[in-house]
Amino acid sequence: MPLRAKLLLLALSTLVLPLSGAMLVRQFEHQLRLTQAQVQLASAQTLARAVAARMDAGTSDASAWFVQPARQGFVLDGYEEEWRAQGFASQQVAPGFSLSMAQARGTLFLYLSVEDVARVRADAHWPQAAHADQILLTLHDANGKHLLRLASAAPGPLIASPLTGNEGAPQLRGEWQEDGRGYRVELRFAPGYQPDALAAAALDFSDPANPPRRLGSETDPHPVQFVPPDLADELAELVGEGVRATLVQSAGFVLARAGSFPVRPPAQEPGFARRLLHRLVAATPPPPATPDDAAMQLTSPAFSQALRGEPAQAWFALDHGRGLLLSTVVPVQREGKLHGALRLEREGEAVLLTGQALSGLLLASVAAMFAVGLALFAYAGHLAGRIRKLSRAAEAAIAREARGASGSFVASDAQDELGALSRSFGRLLDEIGAYADYLRGLAAKLSHELHTPIAVVRGSLENLESETLSDSAKTYVGRARDGVERLSAIVRAMSEASRVERAIAAAEPEDFDLRKLIADCAEGYRALISPRELKTMLPPHAISFHGAPDLIVQALDKLIDNAKSFCPPNGWVLIGLAPLDDGAHIVVANAGPSLPEAMADRLFDSLVSLRGTNQRGDGAPHLGFGLSVVRLVAQRHRGEAAAANLPQGGGVEFRITLRGMERPRPGSR
Repeated sequence: MPLRAKLLLLALSTLVLPLSGAMLVRQFEHQLRLTQAQVQLASAQTLARAVAARMDAGTSDASAWFVQPARQGFVLDGYEEEWRAQGFASQQVAPGFSLSMAQARGTLFLYLSVEDVARVRADAHWPQAAHADQILLTLHDANGKHLLRLASAAPGPLIASPLTGNEGAPQLRGEWQEDGRGYRVELRFAPGYQPDALAAAALDFSDPANPPRRLGSETDPHPVQFVPPDLADELAELVGEGVRATLVQSAGFVLARAGSFPVRPPAQEPGFARRLLHRLVAATPPPPATPDDAAMQLTSPAFSQALRGEPAQAWFALDHGRGLLLSTVVPVQREGKLHGALRLEREGEAVLLTGQALSGLLLASVAAMFAVGLALFAYAGHLAGRIRKLSRAAEAAIAREARGASGSFVASDAQDELGALSRSFGRLLDEIGAYADYLRGLAAKLSHELHTPIAVVRGSLENLESETLSDSAKTYVGRARDGVERLSAIVRAMSEASRVERAIAAAEPEDFDLRKLIADCAEGYRALISPRELKTMLPPHAISFHGAPDLIVQALDKLIDNAKSFCPPNGWVLIGLAPLDDGAHIVVANAGPSLPEAMADRLFDSLVSLRGTNQRGDGAPHLGFGLSVVRLVAQRHRGEAAAANLPQGGGVEFRITLRGMERPRPGSR
């Protein structure tokens, strides 16, 4: 992995700072919410005790008929749309029979709904009305008990017929409407009329063969509960600013609402910092709040829990998560008896700690992390540049040393670890250069120093041969002479190799056509390698090249001689040339045995050979200097030499890559 990437990954470790800050903020947020919930619970319980003293005993009777306050009057038409529009809830008298009661501007309204598919119709004052579908309504008021029959022969205004006498009977008007499910009755009493109790029953005479089906009971009245006057005003005096309170009776019907929230500005799309902060701090977003301002009966799980005597609290999201609503519902009790439930609601920020300071802190943390990462990335680039420079300088010094060129490694004078490493490289390369110089001169020195001892040994052997020797002594003398001759050949080869190396290093470059040079050499090799077949693969156009043509011919001679030695008489030898963007490839391939895998990388070293004495025409041993000359020629032309077996076996390919010799710089000698 590059150094920049490593330091960049290291810079990402600074993310722990804003993340740990976010975890701390989340913990603070949790504690603050818990504290706010406890404070609001205590406030709600205190307010519930104050409200309980104002509520009468009737609120604790869940079976009472509750008169819901209406915001506006009703058009007496027998339809339910107006009741639904104002959020009125119905109370079930019996399965298939329900009623709703409302009071608007001091006038009592009653809406009854009966499910009856098949109907028997008659007006309430007709004699046959006793056997027609009807509603029996029992009212208890200051004048006593009143039993009324509600029936109609057709949709429209209905007539209520008193069954217990007309004295003191309440005055009312009504409308009867029908549909496929049953019939609906809407009643309006005289202004100011308030019954104490009410009972209702519906009689269904659909089956003449059986007694009528009775829904409800007209003889089991339940009290009628009205909202205590001025209860909403008194509740508003107890509720603080920015808090909304809702009081319900024991059946969940709303008795009073008070308080309001501050006017919120138009919702704006939160910025990136606020959205990120909400993500980090709010681990689990609360559910969205469901408005119930128009509902007359509240039956949420929180109210159900409070009406069982247990407080309930919950957080809700406002404005798509930009705000929070804390809802606290507590039971309203007096003398150990449940009278209803009180809900307190307060709005707050989605994150209590958010604001300019915390948003600025988050932005500062992110900016600091970005700055640290950028600085580390830039410093990594600086270090990577110095390391690449050191690597290129070392490779250039090694390449110059391999070519025998002059020049030294320029070490850095920086007083840091990279500077010390650069100076260590310089000392190492100086030691390697000195040792390489010693090795280059070693062959010449050895060949010079061995000439005299070899001459002495040869003369001694000649003198010894002139003496009378036994057969066994002659054998030993012959072996000694062969050894001396072999040693002389090695010394001559070492001297030749030294001269070749010096000649290669001193060769002067020139511009010439490399294709023409290879083609001319190939024609001269045909007779040399006969009867073997010579193949050529040359480009159709000239290749301009800057180098030493004599050295290239010498390397080609060595390769052809090597190919001839290993190629059978009926085989083939191939000479190829391929241009490159910065030089050319010269290929010499031949049929014959493959190279041992262990020798592929050592063939171009000195004194390494795979030939036997029978592969030379004169029977002399081969010393393995030819391919080392090929490599020296390739290196002098800024290239390399390689050998590989042919893909299909039965042959070897030698490839020389030449990139040309360096041109002299303008103004240099």
